[in-house]
Amino acid sequence: MADSKEEDQSRRNLNDAAVTTKRRKVAKEPLRIGLLGCGAINSKVAEMIMKGEAGPAILTAVLVRKERSEEELKSLLPYDCRAAATVTTAADEFFSTDSNWSLCIEAAGQPTVKEYAKRCLQLGRDFMITSIGSLTNESLYDDLHATAEANGSRLILCTGSMPAVDWMGSAALDSCTEVKVTQTKPPKAWLGTKALVDYPDLLKITEPCTLFEGSARKAATMFPKNANVAAMLALATAGLDETRASLVANPNATGNLVEISFVGPAGKIKVQVEAAPSTTNPRTSAIVALSVVKAVRKLCCPVIVGL
Repeated sequence: MADSKEEDQSRRNLNDAAVTTKRRKVAKEPLRIGLLGCGAINSKVAEMIMKGEAGPAILTAVLVRKERSEEELKSLLPYDCRAAATVTTAADEFFSTDSNWSLCIEAAGQPTVKEYAKRCLQLGRDFMITSIGSLTNESLYDDLHATAEANGSRLILCTGSMPAVDWMGSAALDSCTEVKVTQTKPPKAWLGTKALVDYPDLLKITEPCTLFEGSARKAATMFPKNANVAAMLALATAGLDETRASLVANPNATGNLVEISFVGPAGKIKVQVEAAPSTTNPRTSAIVALSVVKAVRKLCCPVIVGL
């Protein structure tokens, strides 16, 4: 009889625990987000967060490089964002406890990752990177990895415009025989890069021109704003030095073309995608901001499609 009473009490305790856990999950607060940079990518991310298209998420702070006039902010952030979030040029204000965010989304370039990623991770907050090429610096990558591990935070690599990363990342667990990527963009997308050293008349070319061939590490290091796809592919599969990359300027290109081939024991795949360029920055693809929003959804929604 005593055993039966103990069993009943044990069941009640388990039921109570389950109900408490359920209530805790139901009452879970929305994911609070801080944006690092507010250019072509994060301005779109901010808009979609405020429209509720990123799931149960709230924008609370934005760190920008320089002071912006009200007119400039209007072109970058919807009114709801400006009213609800702190927009500042002061890093201390952005990272303060008053800013009250738990996920920082970076879309401001490799130097920004080097400057702020560790600080974010040390605070126990997650850091999502779009400038994947910054991680070609092994000492930086190792430092950020160790910092995240020590502080219970996460370094999140956004897939950006890299297609089929789930399939290839899974297949790479059984090793890779060959991984290649070719990125083709209109000549204007390569302006302001090292391509102009060898091709000063790049805008006048009439045929496709290969600007670079080599490892993904070198591609992402030499072309930090153009070759994040190469870096993401490499980190997901064969590694930065084993993954081969080609960067091409094509005067007939209407978008940003990515061609990937992967061969390994688990299978092989060839992927080709032509991503529309951002309307405000031809160096990046419009899909990058949507990829960020998709990642936010996975972090805060009760149903995860693909992981």
